[in-house]
Amino acid sequence: MKLTNHQFFDFLDFDTNLSSEEGVSRLWKACKPTDINQSGLGVVLTVPFQCQLLSNEIAPDIAIKRKSYHVFLRAFGNKILRVSIGFEKEVMETSHMLDIASDLKETKLTFEKSEEHWTIRDEEGIKRAVFNLSNPEIDHWSDLLPEPEESMEATFYPDGKKEIVVSAYDQFFPNRMDAMCLSFIEQNGKPNKVSISFHAKADEKFVGTGERFSKMDLSGHTFQLKNQDGQGVNNKRTYKNIPFYLSSELYGMFLHTSSYCKFSILIFQHDRFNY
Repeated sequence: MKLTNHQFFDFLDFDTNLSSEEGVSRLWKACKPTDINQSGLGVVLTVPFQCQLLSNEIAPDIAIKRKSYHVFLRAFGNKILRVSIGFEKEVMETSHMLDIASDLKETKLTFEKSEEHWTIRDEEGIKRAVFNLSNPEIDHWSDLLPEPEESMEATFYPDGKKEIVVSAYDQFFPNRMDAMCLSFIEQNGKPNKVSISFHAKADEKFVGTGERFSKMDLSGHTFQLKNQDGQGVNNKRTYKNIPFYLSSELYGMFLHTSSYCKFSILIFQHDRFNY
């Protein structure tokens, strides 16, 4: 992980010199969804992504046409919500994790559309997700701060009660965003890295991610989840990383991948959790 003065670029290992041996990288940010439809027992949303300027500051490159991708939502039982995006690859329809519980069945989802909100409910009418299409409320700390750019706003309710809120507008300095709702890095024209960010409460605690040679509460740390020789217990390397965490707010998240990934649990006044 690089150590510059730009936390989000550090987290993504984004080349702040804007060039590398691998070629040019571009950052794309999710905007408000443009369509929603049924997909089997679940629903699928069409989400456009806006390319950002090839700059050390973050601003939209309106000269480049937006790209749209599908975000799939499926519910299993009354406590599990599965959110998937494949970009240019097919989304996995099955999961060995879900197959472990033979009595866990997929629950049908439906949606309701209004001018400002798209609400997704299960077959019992319980709210499982909301996508906010309205304009954000603005609380400027300075008139020098520009208007926020369009962003995807989503709130997930895995059990119909607990709110898991995507960090849509996390901006303090002009043209600096410390987290994006949903974004990806494009390397030589193809999606290469993906990031999603969630709000966290100031006193929220986190445990999990597999083997750790540190305190139980993971708050305030960034972890690289790559199974490798730990070479002792006085470093951040571990043998058994698992992309799963539990929150003191009584919810958990499992990142369904065997690829190298990161969790960054940073708690500020405007809190977020990137991975």
